[in-house]
Amino acid sequence: MSRELTVERVVPGGSGLGRLDGAVTLVAGGLPGDRLLVDPRSDGPRLVRAEIVSVLSPGPHRRPEEEICPRARDGSCGGCDWPALRLSAHGALKEELFRDALRRIGRIPDEEVPPVRFVPSPRSYRLRSRLRWDGSHALGFVGRASSKVSDLVSCEVVSESLLARLPAVRAALAGASVPECELQTIEGRAGTPLLGELRFERRIPGPERIAASLHGPLDGVRVVVAGRLAASSGPSSLDLEAGGARFRVSVSSFFQGNRFLLETFLDEARAVARSAAVAGTSRGALDLYAGAGFLTRPLLEAGFDADAVESDPFSSADLVANLSAWRAEGLPGRGRAVATDVESHVARMREPFDLVFADPPREGLSPVVRQALSRIWPRSLFLVSCDPATFARDLAALLPRFRVRSLTLLDLFPGTHHVETLAELERRP
Repeated sequence: MSRELTVERVVPGGSGLGRLDGAVTLVAGGLPGDRLLVDPRSDGPRLVRAEIVSVLSPGPHRRPEEEICPRARDGSCGGCDWPALRLSAHGALKEELFRDALRRIGRIPDEEVPPVRFVPSPRSYRLRSRLRWDGSHALGFVGRASSKVSDLVSCEVVSESLLARLPAVRAALAGASVPECELQTIEGRAGTPLLGELRFERRIPGPERIAASLHGPLDGVRVVVAGRLAASSGPSSLDLEAGGARFRVSVSSFFQGNRFLLETFLDEARAVARSAAVAGTSRGALDLYAGAGFLTRPLLEAGFDADAVESDPFSSADLVANLSAWRAEGLPGRGRAVATDVESHVARMREPFDLVFADPPREGLSPVVRQALSRIWPRSLFLVSCDPATFARDLAALLPRFRVRSLTLLDLFPGTHHVETLAELERRP
């Protein structure tokens, strides 16, 4: 039976929180102030989850109904979980989620948290996309609560350039009878070139034929089977420029995905590196989870000799190429690529560093890395996170040895509840 509910606030994970008969009820897509008709279902003795049946009265943060992507609204496409949220409200709600995580998960006192700077982003932001091909006709994101692929014909998170190319890609996939797979893409900041990687979980016939069929609709294609390169056609990397720097990035490598905020992100890192260089006593720096070297570059510009640690072979190859190009460019610092996992590297370290950059995956820092950072105790630590919950956990573990100097939230993922945290920490006296 459908019930009426008013959303009080949003909670980590992006759902709206309301109450039915006193029970906490989480509503997917619900926004503060919304009065909704919902379809509830029990999820344990103290929790109810609900889907929106209709919006009886929109709250102040909700966009007009006609502006909302219908596939995102009904959940058939899971590419974004806050499609109804006005862009102007992203800052307030994401800071609310962030501070809630610090209080509830990290148990971090408010006096330890400096003012938060929020940097917004336009929509259609993605440089990188991860789509699903259903083996028949549909290419797009999967549904919010299903494995069915929603064919991507319009979208507010991917670029117009990618949307324009997808019909030809879809036709090539169908024409070559390509079985179900994942398609990862990366594109230049102006939309071209467009490179793709088809990822299959098990052996397939004719990977060379598939690569040749997709080369044209895509400017470069890789076919990866069970984690190993099986075939390629055309280029597999491109050059991305940001803040006066050039980065070689492969379709398989990790690189920041928001085309509009690369300079802002880079400038934050540059400011931290310059400040640390002035205050420090050594030239040693460390970049953990370095990817293709996006955050290594500011360290070298500031004159640090930096170890850049990255375990993924594709990212490591781009990192080595970028370090070589930057050395030829004459940057004052020297970079060394370390192709190993971060845990193994930090466990062996004994020498001091003035500055450490760390941009871990969504899971955050492992206990080994948290302990190593407290042991190394750099003068400055630039910690990046895409998950407020794991950031709160990691920060709580580091606060006995560090204090937070500045906090910036970058809206790298507009239309979703996700946000990127940039935290500058300094050694406690």
